[in-house]
Amino acid sequence: MNIRPASSDDCAALTAIDAAGNPSPWSERQFLEAVENPADTVYVCERGGEICGFAVWREICGESELHLIAAAPACRRQGIASKLLAYWFQTTSSQGVSRLLLEVRAGNAAAIGLYRKYGFIETGRRKNYYPLPEGGYEDAILMEKPC
Repeated sequence: MNIRPASSDDCAALTAIDAAGNPSPWSERQFLEAVENPADTVYVCERGGEICGFAVWREICGESELHLIAAAPACRRQGIASKLLAYWFQTTSSQGVSRLLLEVRAGNAAAIGLYRKYGFIETGRRKNYYPLPEGGYEDAILMEKPC
């Protein structure tokens, strides 16, 4: 597997991967804006020349917040998210970041377990934050990891 910065040519693939698993996916335009915005960092994970996952984060005032991380459906549970998280940790620690932040849907048990495995702790909740496809809302869990 290879991790590299995303380019504008990758945005269609990122959109497709995000739409396959995110009930509120980003549009191709949102990915393009993130790729082109110097405040955002977008990396892709490739295997065999195909994009199998991605991560998007932003650093502000000594903190880094993970906006999105996803693996293609055929590539899930193969360590891609772990590899991308490790890359995020490595990149931000070399830049003096003191805290890593993220939020996750309360119903996403797999992601919550992964984040806990890597030392993230729950620091709060946003009640009824994410809309559900079938109607209603679910909480956002706020998580943090000191560096």
